Amino acid sequence: MCDAGLGGLARWLRGAGYESFWNPELADAAVIREAQRRRATLITSDTLMMERGVLRDGIVPSVFVPSTLTCEQQLEIVFRELSLSPRESRCMNCGGELRRVEKQSVMERIPPRTARWLDEYFVCASCGQLFWRGTHWQRIRHSIEELSREGRDGTQ
Repeated sequence: MCDAGLGGLARWLRGAGYESFWNPELADAAVIREAQRRRATLITSDTLMMERGVLRDGIVPSVFVPSTLTCEQQLEIVFRELSLSPRESRCMNCGGELRRVEKQSVMERIPPRTARWLDEYFVCASCGQLFWRGTHWQRIRHSIEELSREGRDGTQ
């Protein structure tokens, strides 16, 4: 569960294969209640939130990430603190599971230039968005793998 200021980190966590909930409309108390309800680790960049008893005392597991860091640097901290490794990517918009689909079944949604060189496509089981492993995805995945290694090694 990411606090209101960590929407970018939520997307990167989804790209790394983790369910990540983010709602910028939720106040601090509501974010904490939602994390508790979901039995999720709360990730926050809010030092005042970290002072609340349920977080300070570990009743709701939490990780602090400085807001001054990039999303990538924040992700490295989360990998290290929670001992995470990359998994199969999830939908970066909603966190839904990506399911492989036949190219022909989504052909009308594929940009023509992409359709000429790529045959593997995925659709989000929750929101229906179409994904493929093009150069943008390859760059993101490479970054996630590197950040995971750096997080395990404890380097920054």
